Amino acid sequence: MTASASDLDRQIIRIAELDPSTASAKAAYTAQLEEGRAANTLSGPDIDFDYKFSEEGNDGNRWGFSVGQAFDWPGAYAARSRANGYRADAFAMLYRSALVDKALEIKTALIALDAADKRLGLLREADRNLAALEEAYRKALADSQATVLDVKKIGLQRFSIGAALASAEAEAAQCRANLRTLTAGAASAGVDTDFGKPAFDLTVKPLAHYEEMYAAADPAASANRSLRSAAEADVSAARRSALPSFKLAYVHDYEEHTHFNGFSIGISLPSWAPAKSVRAAKAASEALALEDAAYDVRRSAMLATDHAEASALMARVETSAATFSGDSYTAMLRKAFDARSITLLDYLREYNEYLDAEIEYISLRERLAAAVARLDRYDMTAR
Repeated sequence: MTASASDLDRQIIRIAELDPSTASAKAAYTAQLEEGRAANTLSGPDIDFDYKFSEEGNDGNRWGFSVGQAFDWPGAYAARSRANGYRADAFAMLYRSALVDKALEIKTALIALDAADKRLGLLREADRNLAALEEAYRKALADSQATVLDVKKIGLQRFSIGAALASAEAEAAQCRANLRTLTAGAASAGVDTDFGKPAFDLTVKPLAHYEEMYAAADPAASANRSLRSAAEADVSAARRSALPSFKLAYVHDYEEHTHFNGFSIGISLPSWAPAKSVRAAKAASEALALEDAAYDVRRSAMLATDHAEASALMARVETSAATFSGDSYTAMLRKAFDARSITLLDYLREYNEYLDAEIEYISLRERLAAAVARLDRYDMTAR
C-alpha cells in the first residue's frame, strides 16, 4: 500500500534520528554545553595548614589552619549562566538543523531510488516486448513471412535497449546501496526501513508560504540568533571577569595555649588578559551578527532559486501527465503495427521515441519531487 506523504516524513525523521552522524552531532553539542556549565561553577575550597616549631620546646609551638573559598566578581556567574542558556537553545536548534539535513538527504535518496526503479521497470518491459517481437519474427522468417533485415532491425533495437537496461540496473543498485547506508543506523536499532511504495508531494505552494515558514521554522536561523545572544552575554561575563575576584576564608590559629578564630579576605587584582578577553568576545559577537545577516541573504537566494525551479518543473509535469498516464499509447502503437498500419521500422522508431520521452518524464518528476522536498524541509519535523 502507498504510504501518505506525512507518514513517510515521520518515518524518515525517525530514521534520521538514529543515523550515527546525527547522533554524534547531538552528543558533541551536549559535550560543549556541559563544558560551558562546568566552567561556570565555583572552584573547590582551599584548605591550608601551618605548623611552627619553637627553639624553646614544644610548649612554644604554633599551628593553624584555614578553609577558604574563591569566587569571581558578583554577576559574572549570572552572565555566564545566561550565555549557557542561549547556547543550550542554539545547540538544540543546531541539532534540529542537522536532523533536517539528514532527513532531506534520506528523502532525496529515496526519491532517486524510486525514479531509478521506475526507469528500470520501463526498460525491462520494453526488453520483454522486443524479445517477444523478435521471437515472433524469427518464426515468421522460418516460414518465409519475414526477412532477415527485419530480424536484424529488432536485434539492433534490443541491443540498444539492453545497454540502457544495464545502465539502469547499475543506477538502481547504486541508489539502493546509498539508501541502505543512510538507513543502516535505524536498521541496526530494529526500526523498520522498508518504505514500501512511497508517495511524494509534487505540489508547489506560493513563494510567500515558504518565506513565512522559513522565517518561523528555520532552526539554523534560530541557532544563529541564540548564538548572538550568547556572544553578547559572553561580553558581559568577560567584563565582569576583568574585575577583581575574592577569597573568603575561616582561620583558626593556636598560639601560647590559646585558640584564635577569625576570617580573612583576599582580593585578586585583574591582569591584562581579561581586557583582551572582552575584546575577543566583542569581535565574536560582531562576527556572528555579520554571519547571521549573510545567512539570511543566502537562504533567500536559495529559496527563490528552488521555488523557481520547482514551479517550472510542476508546470511541465502537469502539461505532460495526460500523455504518460496508463499504457494507451504503447497499446495503440502495437495495435497499429499488428494491423499493418505502420511498418516495423516506424513501430521501432516511434516506440523508442516514446520510451525516451517517458524516461525523461520520470526524471522530470524526480527533479520536481526533490525540489519540493527541499522547499518543505522544515515542514518535515512538524508532521
